[in-house]
Amino acid sequence: MPSRREVLLMLRADEREYQSLLEVAGRICRQMKGDQPSLRALIDLQTVGGWERALEEAVHAAQHGSESVLLCASADYDAVEEVAVLVREIRTQTGMWVSLCMGERPYDAYALWRQAGAEEYLLPHDCCNPHLYARLHPGHSPAERLTRCLWLRGLNYRVAGGICVGVPGQTSEDVADDLEVLRNSGVSGVVLRSVSEEADVLRVLAIARLCLPDADLWVATDDPVQQARSLTCGANILATTRLEGTGPRTRLLTLVTSG
Repeated sequence: MPSRREVLLMLRADEREYQSLLEVAGRICRQMKGDQPSLRALIDLQTVGGWERALEEAVHAAQHGSESVLLCASADYDAVEEVAVLVREIRTQTGMWVSLCMGERPYDAYALWRQAGAEEYLLPHDCCNPHLYARLHPGHSPAERLTRCLWLRGLNYRVAGGICVGVPGQTSEDVADDLEVLRNSGVSGVVLRSVSEEADVLRVLAIARLCLPDADLWVATDDPVQQARSLTCGANILATTRLEGTGPRTRLLTLVTSG
């Protein structure tokens, strides 16, 4: 695995080295994860219209080849008991793996959902630089989110993390630090998001694959070109709201960084 110095060199690599990086990351992904991306149905609980409707969508997803489901909601979504019921019903009726993405919550909520059958929780730390983090989450600190990741691991969740690329003022050193946090935290998966069109998410995705060869790297964009490129340079999970060929909606990126 690359050292921090090597990560910095890759973050600053020229075009020729950049293309080689993408190719190597794609090859490692295929070796570790196979040639076909895993399909993960994304269900937004705040727009779907009740847990019964969400259950219908989960059953539909299973019938159309989805191997797992990601239930999303922002941190202020307070239907904690309903989520537990939904998780239990999805597991009973479809057998699908259930992942959750619902922001920072009290310990008891995480425990209830884990008991109901949820296997994985997506909670990106975004930025370990506290000044950059404060721009994304005013009034909060990265330590609060990282503490919740420890809670989740203590409850035997698989924990998926992630970082934000393109934050104003972010340096190569900041990104290298964030990749190091992911590498040292034992995350099961990684989702990357960008807050600027200039951010080179593909470069960071490829480096993440080299740093975390065993992790699931998620595609979370509604741009079909970017989606296709991501799946060739390190990503192996396609999270989507629709299973008939349309790509994921950007609301996922809002949800996974909320709270």
